[in-house]
Order: sequence, then structure tokens, then C-alpha cells
Amino acid sequence: MANNPNADKAPRGPRQTGRRRRRKSGVPLMLVIVLLIMALLMGALAGYVIARKTDPHIHELQDARDRVTELENTLTLIGYPVEDDVDPAQWLYDNTANDNALQDLTGESWGGAEDDLWSDASLLEGTLEAGDESVVVAEFEGGVLLSDEVIPVYNDQLTTQIFAGHSADEVAEATLNSVLAQLAGDKIIATRARELGLTELSAEDLAEIDREAAENYETQLADYIAFVSGGADSRETAARKLEEESGVTLQSVTQSVRENWWTRKFYDYIVREVTVSDEEVQAYYDALLARQRETFLAYPEEFEYAHQMGETIVFRPEGYRAVRDILIGFADDAAEEAAALMEKLEAGTADADEQARLNDLFKPLEATAQQAQEKLAAGQSFSELMDEYGCDETLKSEPMRSQGYYISDHSYVNSVEYVEGSMLLEQPGQVSAPLRSMFGLHLVEYIGPVAPGEVPLSDVMDAMREAALKEKQAAYYAQQRQALLDAANVKYYPERLR
Repeated sequence: MANNPNADKAPRGPRQTGRRRRRKSGVPLMLVIVLLIMALLMGALAGYVIARKTDPHIHELQDARDRVTELENTLTLIGYPVEDDVDPAQWLYDNTANDNALQDLTGESWGGAEDDLWSDASLLEGTLEAGDESVVVAEFEGGVLLSDEVIPVYNDQLTTQIFAGHSADEVAEATLNSVLAQLAGDKIIATRARELGLTELSAEDLAEIDREAAENYETQLADYIAFVSGGADSRETAARKLEEESGVTLQSVTQSVRENWWTRKFYDYIVREVTVSDEEVQAYYDALLARQRETFLAYPEEFEYAHQMGETIVFRPEGYRAVRDILIGFADDAAEEAAALMEKLEAGTADADEQARLNDLFKPLEATAQQAQEKLAAGQSFSELMDEYGCDETLKSEPMRSQGYYISDHSYVNSVEYVEGSMLLEQPGQVSAPLRSMFGLHLVEYIGPVAPGEVPLSDVMDAMREAALKEKQAAYYAQQRQALLDAANVKYYPERLR
């Protein structure tokens, strides 16, 4: 099926894991806390919007967590000091110098009540309340749109905009107009889909729905085990908790996919004759090459992130090598303490007692690492030992299993020791001594150098053709959708919501 923008599940690369970039030293702790709150809440809100039509996906929250480290790594670009001697207290939330609460990170100390951080005045201004009776807020040939259909979606989207740092006064009108057009359009295309018979599900449709629902559900279970329980729960336990905590079951996922299946069929029907020429593929490749060259040279960490997320790479900066590792992780009861101590060690603030405690936490891991090293010396393959002793979730499947992570001297993908130890390896196939990180001990295998420069179009032709086609299909679908709205003579009455 074509890439349907209305589909429940957007295409994704390899799932993110607990591995994260080490933070550049000196980032103010309180600023990080504020950014963490913002990123998590924005991720939760986005997930809530999605959940109005689909089941919640745990990986959406994980993506929000991952983006916190992205924010940390770019703080210097937006003017915040990162020197080691900066007092974190000067960057506390203040709520005195700016009408926009989310932009009010001032040099003043926070003196208000904790509840004022996300006050009604700063967060909920501009949201709407349903009246006693629902009223018509849009009408078109064949139907109407009611206020109680609009208000929840509008409030969700406006709140998301506010969390993104926008003033309600500035975005409320545009957000409302956008929601009205979106929901009216949804009803109009649903009518058209019924006329075309696309809402009827064939035996082939039902089989594909069951297949995709099962895949989605298994992904959610795997994400729960990896990211929520930290690998402690069995599949059965995770399934029970997922149902209790989120209401997610195989049946609920199947129902969600089934309810929205017609939108995919309609999309595929509309774009069925769209094609791309070789010239259009070349143009798409050239544009992507220019974007990646500019971005990756300015922000090399984005190259590492794009590779890990499974994006098609057409430009590679110099100085990179590919590695993969066996990860011998901490026991659950030691993981949190070890992570905190490693953070302090890398920041240069760990005292002698804390360093001694960290050594004690690593001792049982070192014994296990020695066993793995002995098996390597006896001829057992590195890949087999990754399965036996463990590795990141990302490295459990292809193509990342073979490609590995891309790192360089300036990488922020793990601990300093991990990066420096990996860069000391001289020959492909060579394996490092045990390297420490906040996640445990790593035995790193050097896969080989990453060839710098442009990736020829011929090497990525299939991926570029598919991407160019999807982009053209999406643009064509948007045009046809708008044509349906125009033909339906839609009349909007936003004033009835005020």
C-alpha cells in the first residue's frame, strides 16, 4: 500500500533504545529539568491527539525522551551558557518577565508556588468549553460539523501549540480554522469513500488488518518490555500491564486499525496513477544531498542520529567508523545508582567514595565480560555473543546488526570511555577491552571505516525513487482533498464557538 498520511502507523526506522548521547559538560541542571518537562509533556500531548483516533503507542513517549538529549546538545546554539562555572540557579523558571510562560527562563530565582509553573493563565488561555447544546460550526453538501466534534480536537492542538512556546492569542484563530477545515474534510472524504465502496472490507483487507495489528501489538509489547520494565517483565506480564495501564490489547489495536483502514484505501485510490520520472528522482536526491551536507557538517551528531533511525544517508562526514557492541548491563537494583554515579564521574564531580562505589557496581559485570572475552578468544563469533550476553535493542535486527553505530572523535552517543576506547581500535574485527558507560560494560567490535562524502545515486536509487514517489503522492493527495472541499461548498461558522 502507498504511504497514507492518515494511516495509524507512520513508517519508522529502528526503535530507539536506552542508549543516548552523553551531554556536553556544564549544561545547567535546572534548565535540563525544565526542558525535560517540556519535552515529555509535548510528547504526551502529541500522543493524546493521536489516541483520539488510534491506540496509544509507547514508542511515542520514548521518542520524546530521546529528543530531550537532542535539546541538551543544542543549548549552546540558542544562547544558554554551558561553562562549568555557571550557577544553575540563575536559569530557574521565573514567570515574571514574559507573558509566554514557556519562554520565561530568566536570570531570576523562582519564588512562586510550584503549581504556578503550569498555571491556567499560561497554559489554558484560549481553550474552549462545550455549551449545553451542540451547534453547527460548518456545513457542506451532504453534511454538517458540530461543535462537540471540534472542541476536543481544537483544545488538544492549541495546548500543544502553547507547550511549543506560542502565545494563545497568536495561534488560536489559525488553529481553529485549521481544525475546522481538517474535520470537515475528513467527513467529506468519508462520504466520497463510501460512494466508491472503499469502506467495505474484503477478505484480503481483513487478513492484512489482522497482520498489521499483530505486528503493531508486538511492537508495543517489545517497547514496553525494553523501555518501561527495563527488560524485567515477561511477555505475559507486559501484556497484562499494558492492558491495565493503557487499555491496549490485540483486540483494541485490531479495532483501531480496522476503523481507519478505509482512509488508506481512499488514499491509495486517489494516488494510484501518480508516478515519478528519472529527472524527478534526481531532483529529490540532489535536494536531500544538499540538506544533509549542510546539516551533517554543521551538526555531526545529526548524522549519527539519522543513521540510527534508519534514514537513507546520501552524505557522510569524514572521520567516522562503524562499531557494534556486546552490552553487559547492570542488575535492576544497581542500574539507577550506577547511571547517576557515571554522570557525576564524567562531569568531574565524583569524589573518591563515589568512585569506589562505582568500581564495586562494575565488579560483577567485569567477571561476565571476562567470560565473553574468553569465548571470543576460543573462536565463538561476536554476533553469537551479542545474542548470548545482550546488546542494544537497535542492534538486534538488520540492517543495524551488520552496519553498527557510526561514531567519531566528537561523538555524543555514549560515555567518553566508550567513544575513546572505540576510536583506539585499529583493524576491522578487533574488539576492545571492557568499556564503561552508564548502562554497563561494553565490548566494542570495530566493523570498519565509514566512507566519507557523497553516496552515489545509483547506490540508493530504490530508496530515492520510493521517497520521491511518496512525496509526490502526498502533494497530489493534498490537492485532490482540497478540490473535494472546494466542490462541497463548505461554509464555516467559527464565531459560534466563541
